[in-house]
Amino acid sequence: MLISFVWRQCHYGLIPEALRKYGVDAFFIEAAFEEAEVSVFPSMDPESVSESKSLGLHCLWNGEKVLARSYCFLAARDLSYIFPVSPAFPFDHLGSPGVFEPLDPVVSVDSLRSIRFLSMSADDGEEMEEEDFYAHEFDGESE
Repeated sequence: MLISFVWRQCHYGLIPEALRKYGVDAFFIEAAFEEAEVSVFPSMDPESVSESKSLGLHCLWNGEKVLARSYCFLAARDLSYIFPVSPAFPFDHLGSPGVFEPLDPVVSVDSLRSIRFLSMSADDGEEMEEEDFYAHEFDGESE
């Protein structure tokens, strides 16, 4: 699976407000069907899997693959949410300030759990402490 974009402190509208307030980074993940089936679909509800499969089928032309990795997801660093999205999703938002940043180089991961430990500098250039990424997991209460 490839990670080509990060949305720092993601505020995507489908994220429940109780999670959105924590501003967790989210990653745009591209997967082949086989990768999605093994690594992503088991973490999703059946409706989201169905939506993902439908979006992936849109990338076929006369039954042939147009994209090698046509199953795409927006996943929180802490895996508190995973949304199926179109392969064009980050490009639809690139003009919006503070949304997606391209990763250079693109990051390859074998499992979703790997995204929890991606080392990235914060916007101000300082490394974020690991506990900052997961602070809301220990909160226990919604404010």
